[in-house]
Amino acid sequence: MNTNEGLRFPEIYITFLILVTLLGQAEGNSPQSDSVGSVKSKPTSHIKSLARLHTKGMFTYGGRISSDNPAFDINLIYERKNWGLLIYKAIDLQDHTTANNFGLAVINKNFKLGKRFTFTPNIGVLFEQAYSVADRGTDVAVITLTSYKINSNFSMDHTALFGNLIIEPEFRDWVNRFRFLYTTKHVDMTYMLWHNNHIFDEFEYVSTGLTIAYNRIRLSDQFFLGTSVTGISMLQSSDQQSNPKISRLVFTINCQFVN
Repeated sequence: MNTNEGLRFPEIYITFLILVTLLGQAEGNSPQSDSVGSVKSKPTSHIKSLARLHTKGMFTYGGRISSDNPAFDINLIYERKNWGLLIYKAIDLQDHTTANNFGLAVINKNFKLGKRFTFTPNIGVLFEQAYSVADRGTDVAVITLTSYKINSNFSMDHTALFGNLIIEPEFRDWVNRFRFLYTTKHVDMTYMLWHNNHIFDEFEYVSTGLTIAYNRIRLSDQFFLGTSVTGISMLQSSDQQSNPKISRLVFTINCQFVN
């Protein structure tokens, strides 16, 4: 196994804590009036983080199993009124040379299209990290999310992931993901359908999945636990070696931080 395997969990966790501390201090040091009768200003930013432990590695944007080994991922979300930042890192806990060792860093902006539609473009870099922080294949990526809120419990969305846009355009890719989501106080159910078309590349596949989760178990005002099971199946594939027609179950536990 190659020892030059990019960022490990301790480095990610320490980096996350440092970022949270610095951002929290910056927000706490913003000028406010302490006089009696003054109106307390609303926070200008929000910080969220989600750490997850999976029985298998799964790329939820792409709709395929990327490793049969136990996996860990963590993301940091920094939100302001007009823009946001997402940093994501996935790790194969047994083999740091598999496809489930990668990172993603994007900035985004929400556009409200009426009361129910929201369009969110993301642009950033998708990092391949089997051997280093940025292996060959690391390139600019664009992710667009269009969501529609049906009511307080139901919503649906479409995500388009465009990869390898600048450095290696000969490997450009386009994956569509459709989701139908049902949410209550603790129970979340999500049906997913993915299509990797061959408009830019020669490969194509169709996969589907269903996630049933019990989330938002309160530990404190800022920390919550959750657990879920996801069934994913590859329905059609033009490349059986890279994306075999298999079905898998993935069990997940998660811890969420909300500020």
